[in-house]
Amino acid sequence: MQPAATLVSCPACQAEDVETHAIVHHLICAYVGPDYDFEDGEGYSCPKCLRALRDHDPCAEITGAGARCRLCGTEFVVPDGGSREA
Repeated sequence: MQPAATLVSCPACQAEDVETHAIVHHLICAYVGPDYDFEDGEGYSCPKCLRALRDHDPCAEITGAGARCRLCGTEFVVPDGGSREA
């Protein structure tokens, strides 16, 4: 569940050392969050309703891309879902 590599900088500190991630929408319970929220050590499950998710699960969709600054920790949505390739 990884978006394409992007050229982004942190809106808070302008650092370019950011980690991108997919933003996932769980259709069953409407939880929306970064893909790492769904990792449970044994695979993937929804952090809200705790249902297990499979690869290519029809009950979950990637709705965009987000990023987290490794320098200051700010999390933000990547404009255009990360469409600018690095």
